[in-house]
Amino acid sequence: MTDATKHEAEMKALQKEMRGKMAAARRRKGLIIVHTGDGKGKTSAALGMLLRSLGHGFKCAVVQFVKGGRGTAESLLTW
Repeated sequence: MTDATKHEAEMKALQKEMRGKMAAARRRKGLIIVHTGDGKGKTSAALGMLLRSLGHGFKCAVVQFVKGGRGTAESLLTW
C-alpha cells in the first residue's frame, strides 16, 4: 500500500466519522418549557416532567426564578 493510498483510506474513514457526528448533531434538539400561572402545581408539574425526561435518558436542567424582598402578587391583593 502506497503512502497516497494509505492517506486516502485514512481520510475516508475520518470523513465517515465526521458525517456521523454531524448527522447526530442535526437530530439533537433542545426544548424549553416554562410553567407559569396562578395557584399551585407549577413546581410539581415541572419536577414530574423532569423525572420522566431523566428516565428516558435526556439531559435536563431546572431554573427557578424566585422573587426576593417583596411579597408575591397574590399576597399583595389579599385585603
